[in-house]
Amino acid sequence: MRVLMRLLGLLLIGAAVVLFFWQDIQEYFTDRVNDRIIEAFHNGEENVEIAWWERFITGIDSYDGNVARADSNKSQGVRLSGNMEGVLNIPSANISEPVFGGEWTEEKLRNGLSFVNEDDHIDMQNVLIAGHRVEGAGIRFNHLDRAEIGDKIEFITREGTREFVITEIELVDPTAVEVMDQDPDPSASQEMTLITCDDYNPETMTWDTRLIVKAEIVE
Repeated sequence: MRVLMRLLGLLLIGAAVVLFFWQDIQEYFTDRVNDRIIEAFHNGEENVEIAWWERFITGIDSYDGNVARADSNKSQGVRLSGNMEGVLNIPSANISEPVFGGEWTEEKLRNGLSFVNEDDHIDMQNVLIAGHRVEGAGIRFNHLDRAEIGDKIEFITREGTREFVITEIELVDPTAVEVMDQDPDPSASQEMTLITCDDYNPETMTWDTRLIVKAEIVE
């Protein structure tokens, strides 16, 4: 009986330690999976296998509707070919994240960042990229508020690297969809708009505003 109680005590202590460091653990393993996804993208690979326990810790999952999810204990892949558009780097905010194409979905935002609309593409005048903020963990757009005007943004695609410089940072109402407008002037410089949530309200369990970071391409 004493042995059983000691084992139970050790399990409880272990569980408490894991819970205390859970956000650090999640950040560490998410960074590891991100590195594999980004490396695979650079190497031209089509798929990155994610173990079941990595999916459990990170929340990363396959969002390819053709991939069966019946057995959660088996590895599944994040499909890159035809899905991943590039890698977004903001060194000043310690952000390096995969960017997925097509309309944003919850699955894509768990796996990285995403374009907003189905027909968005890298050559549009205003490139729209959305990302979650993960409370307490330095992943996705959680540290986007560390970026400042004048900081550089890199968007690495299969065709090359585009560099942008941040020109505006503002908080807006969630209904302020005009931040996603495209300038019809063919002579307008390309810009990038990064979108994430801000001002979490614990009473309503919602985010009251949107953090908008705008950047202009460096010609």
